[in-house]
Amino acid sequence: METLRHLVVGTDFSVCAEHALEVGIRLALSTTALTRIALVHVCELGVDELDEQRLRRCDETLAEHVARHRRDRVEITRVLRSGAPWGKLDNVAVEVGASLIVIGRHGGGRGPGVAIGSVAEHLVRTASRPVLTVPFAFAPPVDAH
Repeated sequence: METLRHLVVGTDFSVCAEHALEVGIRLALSTTALTRIALVHVCELGVDELDEQRLRRCDETLAEHVARHRRDRVEITRVLRSGAPWGKLDNVAVEVGASLIVIGRHGGGRGPGVAIGSVAEHLVRTASRPVLTVPFAFAPPVDAH
């Protein structure tokens, strides 16, 4: 199996996305090499003057997530984009040479009873890289040690 040196993890800041990030961190920690994770949030924009404020809030929240999940041997960077989430996640994966995209099975707009959300479904069908979808209920968080 190929060594995981770069992962892309998508987040919409939902609980399921948190689980996906924890899985990405666990995968990264399972290797002996330094692994990079690009934590990607795709901000939905309208066509109004609030877009700049929305982008700033998204970037601040993304920065908080990166800081909270920092681990030794795992370099987490934040990437903020706007547009169609499945396309942007795949674009980032290509840009950074990721070997895997990790995403929650469904985001903030869906409950745990949904088999797979629309973003995850589109990504699984169209991505240029393998996609790991993480269910709503996963395991306890990774220990910070």
